[in-house]
Amino acid sequence: MSELTNKLMKQLNFVSQASNNFMHQNKQRLTGQQRVLAILRLEDGLSQSYLADILNLRPSSIAELLKKLELSDDITRKEDEKDKRNKLVYLTKSGQKKADENAHQKNEDSNDDFFAGLNDEEKKQFGAYLQKISDGWSEEFKQQSARFVDPMDRMKNMQKVHATMMEKFGDDWEKMSPDEMRKVMHRAMHDNNFCGPRGGFMPGRGRNFRRDFRHSREFY
Repeated sequence: MSELTNKLMKQLNFVSQASNNFMHQNKQRLTGQQRVLAILRLEDGLSQSYLADILNLRPSSIAELLKKLELSDDITRKEDEKDKRNKLVYLTKSGQKKADENAHQKNEDSNDDFFAGLNDEEKKQFGAYLQKISDGWSEEFKQQSARFVDPMDRMKNMQKVHATMMEKFGDDWEKMSPDEMRKVMHRAMHDNNFCGPRGGFMPGRGRNFRRDFRHSREFY
């Protein structure tokens, strides 16, 4: 590592740590439980495995997280009538109240204060430089970078991809094999700029892929 890149890495780390602290102070960083509530506030009745994909968690981790929320009476889990092996997760009145409170406390307008040292043109240029950094990563690291995406952005990207799939193929998706479906969704994500470090995410990575996609499409 050269002296210049070493200095840049230290600067990035400093800004990253500062931004995390800034977001925490302004109620923009949520705990794992709060993230689940926020996602269900956006779309209630999601499957447990679908939530695991959005949050990029292992099945055991999402199960533990949901158990805590269930014990605090913030969610309830019900069997999917179409597939008894599947659990759908719903907000309770208590969970809905907490999710609303978290949303109302969030102060995104404060982001202007964090970037007060830059004018609009410099902000655009800074964003372009950050994009060039991620564009230069190896393909392996680009794949790993999916876990850095904010869960709410991942959720919105997945919704857009699903909407694109339904608009393009309708019920014909039922005839596709899981491999064909993955290829089509990868293509849809690429066409919609959802791949790579920009915030891309491939839902259904081998876990009940068809069932989760079927469940998700019922919301559109």
